[in-house]
Amino acid sequence: MIWVGLELLEPLADEVWIVNPTELRRLQHRVAKTDRRDAAALAWWAAKGALKPLWRPERPVLELRELTRGRTTLTRLATQLRNLIRSLLARHGYECPHRDLLCARGRAWLDTVTLEGYAGEMLAAFRELLSLIQEKADGFEQEVEAAAADCPAAQRLRTIPGIGPVLGLSLAVEIGDISRFPSPGHLRGYSGLTPAVFQSGEKEARGPITKRGNKWLRHTAVLAAQRMSQMHHPDPSIKRTFLSVAFRHGRNPGKVAAARRLLDLSYHLLKKEADYRAPRARSASAR
Repeated sequence: MIWVGLELLEPLADEVWIVNPTELRRLQHRVAKTDRRDAAALAWWAAKGALKPLWRPERPVLELRELTRGRTTLTRLATQLRNLIRSLLARHGYECPHRDLLCARGRAWLDTVTLEGYAGEMLAAFRELLSLIQEKADGFEQEVEAAAADCPAAQRLRTIPGIGPVLGLSLAVEIGDISRFPSPGHLRGYSGLTPAVFQSGEKEARGPITKRGNKWLRHTAVLAAQRMSQMHHPDPSIKRTFLSVAFRHGRNPGKVAAARRLLDLSYHLLKKEADYRAPRARSASAR
């Protein structure tokens, strides 16, 4: 919606800015909110230099974001339908022995299940929707693979073990222009994966992650970290981070920590325009 409104405003103004609403609320210190007051506050703080325009992705990047985000949404819908089918079967005493409901054996097993009344109608409807959505998701996945082959940033990120065309293109288009991030910490903050910090005097406490930023980048980084945590030969620093945090705090915090380390690695690869190189194993004498 932001970009649609931007295209409508550009012919009517010399310059259009997109600013962070959280930053504006922090500066205003007001409870009352009206269009006139907001406009005056925006003009005042922009003239003072307290507000800066956010980065605006180019049109090709926006198109690729629509592709990757749409494919992710379809995958989520397919997963929800799979869970609904398994839940419906469990309520009537059935448990599918196959992991994939759309494989040949899974379909054959579902054909043998007979549910009476509305339960049978709902099962048929869920199966039909699942097949349709999965077919659309597979079609868009092929388009993602073709687009990733033409994206240099996605190809560079694909050199990281565990990063395929879908994850590589998703990371590349959500990160965008890497030069806008002065350090890896700024990229982590943009993803919302950094923990909240509460400090008073010499005391400091860390809370859950802020979740302020690009939710699609956060989702992709955690998904990639989860995949790497299951690999036998991933990047050793990411695997080591996951195991260390997961041992002390659990698997989910471990995946978040590994996702932060993945963003650090992605930052350096894109910043230096270099492909991933596996670190050399240390010799016994060096240990």
